[in-house]
Amino acid sequence: MYKQPKRNYSTRPVREERLNSGRSSGRRSVRDDYVKPIDSQRDTAVKPKPAVRPKLTFEDLKQQLTSWATTEKIPGKIQAWFTADANAENADWRITKVYQGEHEKLTIEAPSFEMEAPEIVSKIFEQLKKDHLRIFSKALRQIWFRAAGNGNFALLVQVNLRGRNSAHGYKTFVDFLERNCPQVISCHHIQCLPDHLFDPAGTLAMKVEAKAAFGNDFIQIGETGSYMHVLDWAPRIRDAWNGLPSRIAGAIHPNPEDCFFEFYSGSSFVSSMLANQFKRVDSMDCREYAMLSSRKNARGVIDENMHFHRGHVEAEFFTKFFNKKENEGRWTFYFNLPNDESLPPGVEQAAAQARPERILLQTSDLEVAVKEIKRFRRESYMLRKSIPLYLEPGSGKFDILFIFVPDRAGILGQNPAMAAKSHNVQRPQERVSRTIRPEQTHFAIEMPTFKQRKG
Repeated sequence: MYKQPKRNYSTRPVREERLNSGRSSGRRSVRDDYVKPIDSQRDTAVKPKPAVRPKLTFEDLKQQLTSWATTEKIPGKIQAWFTADANAENADWRITKVYQGEHEKLTIEAPSFEMEAPEIVSKIFEQLKKDHLRIFSKALRQIWFRAAGNGNFALLVQVNLRGRNSAHGYKTFVDFLERNCPQVISCHHIQCLPDHLFDPAGTLAMKVEAKAAFGNDFIQIGETGSYMHVLDWAPRIRDAWNGLPSRIAGAIHPNPEDCFFEFYSGSSFVSSMLANQFKRVDSMDCREYAMLSSRKNARGVIDENMHFHRGHVEAEFFTKFFNKKENEGRWTFYFNLPNDESLPPGVEQAAAQARPERILLQTSDLEVAVKEIKRFRRESYMLRKSIPLYLEPGSGKFDILFIFVPDRAGILGQNPAMAAKSHNVQRPQERVSRTIRPEQTHFAIEMPTFKQRKG
């Protein structure tokens, strides 16, 4: 699972409406009142400059992490950075439509800065410029290239097929893929309700319909043996992500009798890869595509010890699930926070009450990280390690994997054995002495009053 930056495709209201809805409405629009400026006005018009996103290098990210840890006084040890060289054929690419003034233009969106597009992406991009696909290209919203490893891709084509000509253009485009593009192993036509641009990492509530033109609904995750649905979430660059389960296992050193629970699991890739090192693995997600991917991966586990739970991560789930006797054990919790969001209210306390051996938290938002460290600290879980994850080299962002362990020694001053006493206010009791003391003689001098002295 990241908050997505809003892309400023255009400053004209008519273009923004057309991008969101996919078709022009019958109502009177701003374009009807638009009057082209004369040459003198066009020359003097001030054009807004688009915001330039700074390109952060790997060294910049290292400096940013060091400064953050020093400023926020983050405890624990910061381990070595985990990353891998990025391969363009193991990354997700996108052909999307942008607007330049009154003109629309197709462009290739790279997953990271200065990454050259694979040959198959450039080949399809040039094909869309041909005249016989002009109507299809005009109706096209975007094309996702989901990497399937070994240079193969699964295509997701979002296009508005509202007429005979656009439907014929889509069929012609599919025929071109089947005849001339062996690297394309599947092609799906997708539609979103309400009509928005599809994003595998998006959190906008909408229904996505996918109809296969050819190929399977699942793609393989590199050479790992695990699978994911074509609509499911995954990092846009897969190389480092494929080795993430091994890095997690090397950081926690699991015992064969331990259990593993992955929350916000997506395709349950990490759970399926670690199933042979744990007694039992469970995963949880609320999306339908995650359920389909996880069940397919669970069927491929040799030990048959993988289970999937569909639902939302809430505090009530921990209370119901871990109060059952069959769910007792030495658990390791893994929270992969989606879109830089914090855990729901009460989840930290409910998870700590289940007394897991370890709690793993992965996030890319440093502000969220500070909040979660403080909340788990209040629940007597101390930060042991911090592992920076540079999963998408060249993208200018990174994740951090935090490993929490229970404070059994009472270092935080909130040992569970003393927690009950700390909440009870004990007032000092009055001391009653039972020893018999001899009576003390009190002398009192009677002073005469004023009238007595005056006689």
